[in-house]
Amino acid sequence: MMKRFLRGCAVVFSLLALSPTIATAGEDTLESKIITGFEPFDPPDRPLVMTDGSEATLASFEGELVLATVWFTTCPWCQKEMPMLDKLAAELKDRGVTNIRLLPVSIDNFVYNETPSAAQTRIAKFYDRKNLPNLDSAVDVNAVNSGLLFNPDQVGTPTTFFIGKSGKVIAVLAEPTVDWTLPGTVEYLQSLAAL
Repeated sequence: MMKRFLRGCAVVFSLLALSPTIATAGEDTLESKIITGFEPFDPPDRPLVMTDGSEATLASFEGELVLATVWFTTCPWCQKEMPMLDKLAAELKDRGVTNIRLLPVSIDNFVYNETPSAAQTRIAKFYDRKNLPNLDSAVDVNAVNSGLLFNPDQVGTPTTFFIGKSGKVIAVLAEPTVDWTLPGTVEYLQSLAAL
């Protein structure tokens, strides 16, 4: 299973869709890039190490729409996407949206074979360098959650798993670069948060 996961990261962007996307030619919206149409499923429940050192799971945020973005600091597409996620986090805060949580889930601990606290230090330096004050971080210890989420389909990083208020994965976004600041993004995410 981990070999499949590593191959997915090494290829960085090989997309074996969970189901057909709803994209329409010429569309450039977040909604057009989302993979839906599959039976919602429970996310893995292995511990994540949060910024403050506490532990949580992907299902710990009951009642919220969680955008769990699997990434690592040296992934070139992740380096482009994280600043846009930070801008989205700022926009959600400015609009007073409290039922949508952006949760970057780092696999640095696994990629660099380091402790979760060393991975958090690496992430903090990345956030400082990229000026990302609005994002939290979670370390996926040994990439166990990510490996389970990516099984059986190999996808690259970054990939976002949308966990609905029911606690189940309801959508997936696997694109090499996503512009989270496109018009209509917040409204679409609010519609997902209602599911």
